[in-house]
Amino acid sequence: MESDSLSQRKAQLDKEEREHLEGIVTEMRERVEDNVEFQLTQKGLEDEPEDVDALDEDLQQLVEAIELEAPDDESWSEAFEQYVTGVGYTIVNRLAALRCMEVRDFIGEEVTVFKENGLTPAAETLVHEEFLLEDEAILEAYHNACDDLAEEIEILFDRSSVYSLIDPDDDTFEELCEMLDSVEDEVWRADDVLGWVYEYYNRPVVEALDAKNTLEPEDVGPANQFYTPHWVVRMLADNSLGKLYLEATDQADAIPDPEALSPEERKDRLVTPADAPSVPELCTYLIPDEESGDAPDFDHPRELRVIDPACGSGHFLLYAFDILERIWWEETNLDRAEIPAKVLEHNLYGVDIDLRSCQLSAFNLYLKARTRAEAEDGQFEMPNVGIVCAGARVAEVEEATDVLDEITGEGSDLREALDDVIETFQHTEALGSLLDVSGTLEEAFDSSKTQAELSDYNGGAHQSLNSFLKALRRAVEDQTSDSFGEQNLRSFLHLLVVLTQEYDTALMNPPYGSGGRMPDNVQDYVDEHYEYTTEYYINFFEAGNQIVGEGGRVGMLVPRSFMFKRSFQAFREDFIGGLGSFDFLAEFGIGLLDKATVRNAGAVVRVGSEQTEESTGEFVRLHDVEKGEKEAAFLRAGFVDEFDDGVQRWYSRDLSEFSLVPGTPLSYWVPEDLRSIYTAGTVLDADNAGVDRDGVGVVKQGLATADDSRFLRRFWEDDSDDWKPFAKGGEDAWILPRIPLTVQWGDSGTEVKRYPKSYPRNEQFYFQAGLTYTAKKENGRRFGYLPEGSIFAHIGSAVLPDRGVWQLLSFTSSALAIYLMLCQTPERSWEVGNVAKLPCEEGMLESPELEAKAQEIAGTLIAERQTEFRSPYYNGPILLQQVGEQESLPPHEDHAHRRLIDELPIPEFAETLSCAASLQDLGVAVAKHQARMKNRKQERATAIDEAVFGQFDISEEAQDTVLQEIALRTNEDPREDVKHDSESITEPSEEFPEQVKDLLLHFTLQAVHEADDGIVPLSDIDGENDLLAHIEAEFKRVWGEYAGDRLAEVDNVLGTESAAEEAYPNLRAWLEEDLFDYHVSKFDRTPILWRFTTERLVSDPEGEGFGCLVDYHQLDEGLFDRLQNRYLEPRKNLLRERRSAANRRRSDDALSASEQAEAADEYARCESGLEQIAVFEDRLAELAQPEPRQWSTDEQQAADTAAKRVSGFRRRTEERLEIVDELATMDDVDMGELFTGNFYEKIEDQHEEWIDALEDLEAAFDAYAADPAQPVEAHRYDLFDYYTDDLLGSSHFASNGILYMTYYFDDFEQADQARLDDAGISRRQRLISQLASDLDEYIELGESISDDCEEVSSEIPSDWADRALSEITTAGYQPKHKHGVEINITPLADAEIVPKTVDDNVL
Repeated sequence: MESDSLSQRKAQLDKEEREHLEGIVTEMRERVEDNVEFQLTQKGLEDEPEDVDALDEDLQQLVEAIELEAPDDESWSEAFEQYVTGVGYTIVNRLAALRCMEVRDFIGEEVTVFKENGLTPAAETLVHEEFLLEDEAILEAYHNACDDLAEEIEILFDRSSVYSLIDPDDDTFEELCEMLDSVEDEVWRADDVLGWVYEYYNRPVVEALDAKNTLEPEDVGPANQFYTPHWVVRMLADNSLGKLYLEATDQADAIPDPEALSPEERKDRLVTPADAPSVPELCTYLIPDEESGDAPDFDHPRELRVIDPACGSGHFLLYAFDILERIWWEETNLDRAEIPAKVLEHNLYGVDIDLRSCQLSAFNLYLKARTRAEAEDGQFEMPNVGIVCAGARVAEVEEATDVLDEITGEGSDLREALDDVIETFQHTEALGSLLDVSGTLEEAFDSSKTQAELSDYNGGAHQSLNSFLKALRRAVEDQTSDSFGEQNLRSFLHLLVVLTQEYDTALMNPPYGSGGRMPDNVQDYVDEHYEYTTEYYINFFEAGNQIVGEGGRVGMLVPRSFMFKRSFQAFREDFIGGLGSFDFLAEFGIGLLDKATVRNAGAVVRVGSEQTEESTGEFVRLHDVEKGEKEAAFLRAGFVDEFDDGVQRWYSRDLSEFSLVPGTPLSYWVPEDLRSIYTAGTVLDADNAGVDRDGVGVVKQGLATADDSRFLRRFWEDDSDDWKPFAKGGEDAWILPRIPLTVQWGDSGTEVKRYPKSYPRNEQFYFQAGLTYTAKKENGRRFGYLPEGSIFAHIGSAVLPDRGVWQLLSFTSSALAIYLMLCQTPERSWEVGNVAKLPCEEGMLESPELEAKAQEIAGTLIAERQTEFRSPYYNGPILLQQVGEQESLPPHEDHAHRRLIDELPIPEFAETLSCAASLQDLGVAVAKHQARMKNRKQERATAIDEAVFGQFDISEEAQDTVLQEIALRTNEDPREDVKHDSESITEPSEEFPEQVKDLLLHFTLQAVHEADDGIVPLSDIDGENDLLAHIEAEFKRVWGEYAGDRLAEVDNVLGTESAAEEAYPNLRAWLEEDLFDYHVSKFDRTPILWRFTTERLVSDPEGEGFGCLVDYHQLDEGLFDRLQNRYLEPRKNLLRERRSAANRRRSDDALSASEQAEAADEYARCESGLEQIAVFEDRLAELAQPEPRQWSTDEQQAADTAAKRVSGFRRRTEERLEIVDELATMDDVDMGELFTGNFYEKIEDQHEEWIDALEDLEAAFDAYAADPAQPVEAHRYDLFDYYTDDLLGSSHFASNGILYMTYYFDDFEQADQARLDDAGISRRQRLISQLASDLDEYIELGESISDDCEEVSSEIPSDWADRALSEITTAGYQPKHKHGVEINITPLADAEIVPKTVDDNVL
């Protein structure tokens, strides 16, 4: 029994062991895949062979194996890469499996451990006894071991499989084995070691997939391979399989009482026969029920079936083995050594889409069962196990169809139904256990028909589809060979058998994913065959519910999203209703799965046991517990006390309560009195909430641009009227959100609207005052005031009330509102539908107190942000304001939101100091002011909470519940009430140096803006004030006679160099070296002060030849001339004069050596400076040179021809629209009867846009037909896609494009000209006939323009940034402010005439 005890004790690896193993597996992957790829390349298979028949048999087999990796027309390179990974993993997995067997003494002579003589023990025997060469013997011993084991574990060791066609070479094999040997033997004895090998081998793939919104079918398996913690496996299995057995055998009273074992004893209970001889003693995580439930009867343990439909490495099945083994002990008299094989043969089944996972499961079960059998002094022989692969490849059975035809009857209903299943599985990769075999085959199944056809293989009639499929499987096994196709057929039939059996328990941690993370064809299949929304884990639960019999159990670990998300409402309501009853639901939260960010929940469901109105549900709160403490918290809650350090962990709730909140979220932590608030008669938006109640207004999503880098700017980048404030959410959203962004909305947003994939929702609500909220955030402080004149985004959605805006802002910002939102969902994302359901009290909307408190907080926030450069409310640096000076800057002055400064109560400084006060004193006063502002906000927020609690009549106990839940569910604790004692402050805050730098940056921005040419030099230039001189002048303006003192203080803050040679050395150094970087950081990496420098232009520069600051807003094509004439020429003259003087001094023997050396340094600086400026002038000249577009004469001609076609099409369209308008004015014309009810309304809405867009399209073609040396506006390109995708439309009644009209015109009779000249023809008839005339030609013309658009656009860069850069460089550097700082500064960065920080932090 010793070996059994040893292996059982090592159920799972600890963190240190896992980390070491991960490093080893990563090394092995790199080494083996490099070697496999090298071998395949050496065989000429890196590229797809042109003539496969000319290859030898071995190479043809390899080509076939690689082609199997590309079932849906994937490229050869993709298939090649996947095959390399498959072969590499198979080698690593086999070696690891062999190592696991060696440490258990299951292999006589080791094949993975090398001795000092360079041989493995098994190879050494072959050398001595078979006289093999040493290199040959090493791999031969490996092959022999695999072949011997393949008889028992074919799925892992079968060397005829597709991944076994390549072996590692000798050196690689030895290196891989040495890596294995560096891992302790104890690790290889752990039950879960091979699961970790699999996860770590796939880790690079998984990490790459985490960043993808869309998964390819082959990605689904690796992306979902997360190892389930052992304690969670125990918890789910104990309470499903363990409890089912005890209830079925009336042993529920044998479950130990909660107090019988301590949590530590439950956790540390070993699974050895000596420590846990029976199911009650093993299942220490089993939560006893007050009353025993029903369970399916069974006569013999062989009748119990357990399935994991997404088995991975078999963790659930391994623990289920322990439970089932004890059931066999209890229920039979068999020799215990025989039982492990019986459990594998009869009880355990697993399915996975990844063959590698199936190999792992089968092997792990083999290790487990063999270890147990030999521990009981028996011999173990591996039976056929129910572990099957459900990858699409197993349905590649074309070469074996003759066998099916022979057995089932070619052309029979059943044969055709099997074809349907095979075809579905072939073309629905990543479907796995979701294949609905019964739903497809049951109707075609006819036991009487199949009885005769299969009588040779089964002695009686088939009373079930499953029995028929078993017989079919046996028949196929008798008639097939070992070709890949016939192997697949056998595997596929095995899968069908497993998926049509009835089970007693399903245990699973299924794949997670919907949308892009569930392949499209799987979504289509699920839509057709399953009831609930397309989400892997929901559909897996459905599938599990179908294959588990009445009274059986489903234990699952899944994301918690089904508990709250709107898209899962139908499933959720059935989950607590008709799908069965659940024993408990545990909310684990984040951190349960290693390196996964999903928030999990676990549940055990009794299938077929419906809930009633009186039913209660048991819930466990673990989401707030740290990862390493969740297990202990579960055990304490389940067996000791439902409360843990003041937090309730175990809840029992009447399930009927959940329907009180619209959408039935499973917010189990909410007591009924708080939940009942949701029965209020008023909600924020009744329509969006889907309830028949009063609403306060509307909740709407806004604009999604589809390209923020193009359509959004910081407000300081462009102050034209085309750019509007844009609320896009963000972390700082409370009461008064930071809204630094603007969106391009010139011509009512035409450019954005025409951009592909943009989505300007709810445009009629733009520019209204209301509330905006951040849709995704970790806390509940999400709502803020949305000033009039703003546009809101899809993730900065808006609440637009028809009354009580500020009162509503107080409410939505209150602790109670946050709690009520958490009742609906604790997820980061608050959807519009969630916010719309928020209940309100009508009296609250008229509360003067709530209005005043929200406005006071907003005013306080403005007061704080008036000192922030990135705020539209900026009124100067805080040190300047502390002496009573307020000065805005040009980018801020005209911002639409500044009107709030006059509308809201803005608290002033309690005191302003005189200019005689030191900067230190100003810093102390500022720190006191900031403390007072923090207190003011906190006091008003507390008052809001108290007022809202009062409006809803919330008791003190309930208030405590609300505040605790917010602390547990968000990253803020509203119970923390930090008071700031302003009077005790005697020193400036830590931000004091930053406040000094803000002062300097402010003066710099003013100086550069006020410069007549927008340039301020940093270098010494005759006749020009440098930046330091400007700063000194600003200090003199503000501080007058004290300016020198204040500047000296600034200099001391910025550095330690003494004022020996100049007054302010540290200040000068900071202005020249650090100011620009500071500006970049303060302006959100979007600088409007541009620093030009020559220092990067030569190697080993001696100082800076020339430097200056340029005002971005005065940037134009004349900049380079101004630099040259006003600054560079005088600077060069000065440097030449200094160089001459230094040259004389360095050779003047009358000077000391140090003076001569100093002169030599000066000479070098001047020489380097002149060299830098020369290169700088060359770079400016290069930037000024035109860069014509690469555009041929043929392309110009094609664009010109297209422009003429557009002109003709526009004219014809206008004529038809004018006719429609005239018809609409006629008394004898009923437009609804002539066309359809909304035809003319639709035409009126689109009329102006159609013609405008065609004019713009013509202009776009004209622009590209012009001289390539002329810039083309970047947005012109959009018209080509817009025309083809949207504007043109089609002759279909559902179209929204121009050709939509022709659907109706085509039905009109076209009269010939002679009839039209007839005086008897009415004006109405003439107009209708004109609409129908030349219709085919008109449509053909419109469609030909689509071809023109495609032809011309194919030669133009599709990336907007490339086109924008072209626009500003085609005619020589000509900046365009609408394109923003990043685009405009890029050519200068490429020329290296701006600091490297631009490359690092701006671009």
